[in-house]
Amino acid sequence: MEGKDRPRRAFAIGAHPDDIEFMMSGTLVVLGRAGYELHYMTLANGSCGTTELDAETIAAIRDRESRAAAAYIGARYHESLVNDLEILYDLETLRRLSGVVREVAPRIVLTHWPHEYMEDHSNTSRLACTAAFVRGMPNFEAIPPRPPVSDPVTIYH
Repeated sequence: MEGKDRPRRAFAIGAHPDDIEFMMSGTLVVLGRAGYELHYMTLANGSCGTTELDAETIAAIRDRESRAAAAYIGARYHESLVNDLEILYDLETLRRLSGVVREVAPRIVLTHWPHEYMEDHSNTSRLACTAAFVRGMPNFEAIPPRPPVSDPVTIYH
């Protein structure tokens, strides 16, 4: 399916659990009401989101919260890729995110402002923008391998 026949999809790509809820969920709800299929992903799993619990316990809690938030607005949840503070602008992470972006084939990507106060947020923005850019490049290897998508995409920060 190409072009206008492809479903309209919006993909929110945040750094941590709760970033989408605080920064993008209102826009996602409006897009959902306008007929967009919604997709939801935080690159990091929330493993540093507390001073009281161990990383595995808080990551599991934050995963449940993120899944519930996605379900609440009717979005498809996509698994996190890394731990908190491990969102690096590197080839491995870019290839993995590119695989998801090609799978989703969004017309709209919502992500962080590229010059945020926190490196995880800035790197998420850079990764989301580059993954959207390379989605149509057949010679860029995504993980897992997926065919390129050439439809236009708009990125909102």
